[in-house]
Amino acid sequence: MVKIKTILLLMICSLALVACNDQKGASKVIEIQELINFDEVQPDTLQQISDAKDIKIIEKTFKKAREFGEVDNEIAPQYKIKLNDDEYYLWIDNTITGTIANVNSRNMFYNILATDEFKEAINYREQNK
Repeated sequence: MVKIKTILLLMICSLALVACNDQKGASKVIEIQELINFDEVQPDTLQQISDAKDIKIIEKTFKKAREFGEVDNEIAPQYKIKLNDDEYYLWIDNTITGTIANVNSRNMFYNILATDEFKEAINYREQNK
């Protein structure tokens, strides 16, 4: 009888741990903020993306980024994106290309494929410049 109770207790604990891990994954959020310049955010533009499909699209796009190289850039990015524990600047335009740089090494650029699916995931609005 004690063995059965112990086994049941272990199964319940295991299920509880699995449930906690599932909730942890479900609470994942990507934050995107529009920028005025490298150090100044546009007020009231913070987006928190929690849709699993959108998160997957954004992560996949960043994982496929190709190193462009070091550039001494003074052009302000349009966005800052917090993805997992990293923050990135994002330059994007009305074409299918974009550029990212890690906030901690903002002169090392990576090209991304800014598909319509990616732009929709980040709620990109075309710039009229």
